[in-house]
Amino acid sequence: MTLYQRQQCGQRFKDHTIKALNALMKGTGWKRNSAWVFKVEGDWYLTAFVTGGTTPDGLSNHLRVEMGIKPMAVDPINWRAKGLHYNLGRPPSFRSNAAFKVPALPIAERQWSEGLTDVTKSSRMVFDSILSMADDARRAVATKPFSQLVSDHEHADRYAALKWASLISEGHGTRAIEAIKLHYRHPDSVGDASSAVNDIVAAYQSVIDGTDAQGYRLAVTDIFGNPVSDGPILQPLKKVEAKGTSWADRLKAALLRGST
Repeated sequence: MTLYQRQQCGQRFKDHTIKALNALMKGTGWKRNSAWVFKVEGDWYLTAFVTGGTTPDGLSNHLRVEMGIKPMAVDPINWRAKGLHYNLGRPPSFRSNAAFKVPALPIAERQWSEGLTDVTKSSRMVFDSILSMADDARRAVATKPFSQLVSDHEHADRYAALKWASLISEGHGTRAIEAIKLHYRHPDSVGDASSAVNDIVAAYQSVIDGTDAQGYRLAVTDIFGNPVSDGPILQPLKKVEAKGTSWADRLKAALLRGST
């Protein structure tokens, strides 16, 4: 068997392991969307991402799971600031597997590269680890404000939007605006983006003030999976009032208007 063929087998093993999680999650409150396993617990959103394949030499299967957590409030804040109000009504899975989500803060991870030959056993091992790491996440958010937890993370610079939304959700709007300005006016920033920065600040400020406009822009991705948000803003269809007339009468009236 070639290395490529072995890698393909590893990918199939990973896929079957993920699908086998469905039976283990029944009745637990955990759900799955693709390789994402998630759960809503009150004000918190727990999310685990399962990846895998083979070791570099292709000789052993490999699995990895990363657990993250975030407040339920942060995604709506981010979507409102970006004019993506349509996303507010999407299902919980949208907070894990969608363009323009706020990434959850990584809390723990597990990975294995030995003894992965049985899908049933591997799926049980993965799910048990998810439950264990979820406990780690719950303990982490119980020790300090979430925004502080983000600031203390070793890769805090990757989670700027998460911190801003967290500060706003905690009632620290002024600190959030200051953090946004500092982030975009950092010495390492490239080019003159003062206008863009002002727009971003204004968007978050409108969320803080509760004056953000109801947008209808959709969050989508291109064929390569890259987020795209600069498409047209779609306005809702206006309801036509036509009391006392039938559909046929309205159609006839429209045709007559078009012929004049």
